[in-house]
Amino acid sequence: MTTAQVGRRGMCAAVAVALSACALLMVCPAYGDDIAAQARQVVAKWQNAVITVRLVIKTSMSAGSNTNQEEKSDVTGTVINPNGLTVVSLTQVDPAEMYKRYMGRRGADEPQFNLETQVTDVKLRFAEGTEVPAKIVLRDKDLDLAFVRPVDKLPQPAAAVDLTQSATPQLLDQVVTVNRLGDYADWAVAPRIDRIQAILSKPRTVFVPQDSDDVGTPAFSLDGKILGVTLVRLPSAVEGTGGMDESGGLTVILPAAEVIEGAKQAAE
Repeated sequence: MTTAQVGRRGMCAAVAVALSACALLMVCPAYGDDIAAQARQVVAKWQNAVITVRLVIKTSMSAGSNTNQEEKSDVTGTVINPNGLTVVSLTQVDPAEMYKRYMGRRGADEPQFNLETQVTDVKLRFAEGTEVPAKIVLRDKDLDLAFVRPVDKLPQPAAAVDLTQSATPQLLDQVVTVNRLGDYADWAVAPRIDRIQAILSKPRTVFVPQDSDDVGTPAFSLDGKILGVTLVRLPSAVEGTGGMDESGGLTVILPAAEVIEGAKQAAE
């Protein structure tokens, strides 16, 4: 092979590499656009099942002296039944549970205090703006689940997520979580595209999202199947806090099958 032939072959190889790089750059944005389009379809299908649970919470704290206060709180809920049965994160409804576990891990020489909370008023604000009185019908501290149900029968069925049509994500799968902002943002839907960072199997199977710290939100696969609901996994008093946020909780996606079991108890 002559020197000229070698040079031409090397040049052809370089051109091929450059063309491949250009093709990759052209494909990547298209792939991203496709993912976004799929996510928008998921949001359009299920956004009306993502509502706001409006709470009035009375808090009593004792740390040398007693302090009582009452404040309003809006949290995201996922409607799981046309009768309006809604699931929320218990730590948002009853933050005292998180504080109790956090304080249980403090040293004996650190200041201690007691915190008690009581929900004095509950309303469900549906996507179209209707608000109805509601009540908490079941609390599960182990799963961080609370179920809220309208006090009276709804005039028409509510948009609800079908938990029976579920899917199981794999590690690094992309998922869509759907949150709803508060009145300061006109109750806008706020979805997020995330990935499954870890899958935990003990004490029960949960999926850990990479970035999302929203709780009470439904999580879906890109084809629109429900994966579960984002909640907070709290450590026991003897567990460490590795990988957890400052509140001592880890945001996880509780599989739909687990939520179904809780819903059966709530119905009873």
